[in-house]
Amino acid sequence: MEKWLEGLEPVVVHQDLKVPYRYSMGATTSRFFIEIRDNQRIMGIRCPRCNVVFVPPRTTCARCFSQLHDWVEVGTRGTLETYTQVHYSTPVQPAAAPFYYGVIKLDGADTGLAHRIGDLAGKEPRIGMRVRAIFREERKGNMLDILYFKPVEEEKAAREKVPGVRPPKKAGKAIRQKGAKDQIKVQAKKTAKKKAAKGKVSKTVKATKLKAPKKAAPRRKSKGKK
Repeated sequence: MEKWLEGLEPVVVHQDLKVPYRYSMGATTSRFFIEIRDNQRIMGIRCPRCNVVFVPPRTTCARCFSQLHDWVEVGTRGTLETYTQVHYSTPVQPAAAPFYYGVIKLDGADTGLAHRIGDLAGKEPRIGMRVRAIFREERKGNMLDILYFKPVEEEKAAREKVPGVRPPKKAGKAIRQKGAKDQIKVQAKKTAKKKAAKGKVSKTVKATKLKAPKKAAPRRKSKGKK
C-alpha cells in the first residue's frame, strides 16, 4: 500500500451510470415497426427459395442464406407455442412481476414472435391456446407498440357470460351435422340401389333356369328276337 494512504479509510460510493444513445434499426426492422405504429399491421418476410415466412422479419434467410425482399402481412392472431413466468422486476422489463413471456406463432408465419402474455384473469397460459395482439393507443415505433397478446378463449367466454346476450350459434357444428346426415342419405341410396340391382340379377337367373329346355332322355335300344 502506498504511504500516502496510511491512516486513511477508503470511501465507497454507489452510483448508477446511464448512457443514453440512439441507433439505427436498419431498413427491414424499421419497416416492421412503422407498419405496427401507423397501420397496426404485423408484417413478415418470405424466403423465395424455402418459402418460409419470418416474423420478426430479417434480411437473410437462416436456412439457405438467400436475400429476403418479399414482404407479406400476417395475422394479429396466433398460437402460443411456449411460455415462461418472470418472478422479479427490473427497470428494463415492460411490466411489474409476476408476468408471462411467450413465443407466439402468428397466423401465416413460420417462426415465433416473443412477447408478453397479458389479461389472463389470474390463470396460467396454456401451450396451444389462441391469442391476439393488443395494440397501444399511442404508438412510438418499437416492440412495445404491441401492449401484449390476449387469450382469445377468455374473450369468448366473457362474451358468453354477458346477461341478455345470446352466445353465437355453432354454425360449424350445424354444418358438420348436416353434412353427416347428407352422407348417411347418400350411403342409404347407394345401398338400396345395390340391393335392387342384386334382386334384379337373382330374378333374371331364376327366370333363365325356369325357361331352359329340358334335355331329352337317351332312347333305349330294343333288343330284337333271335
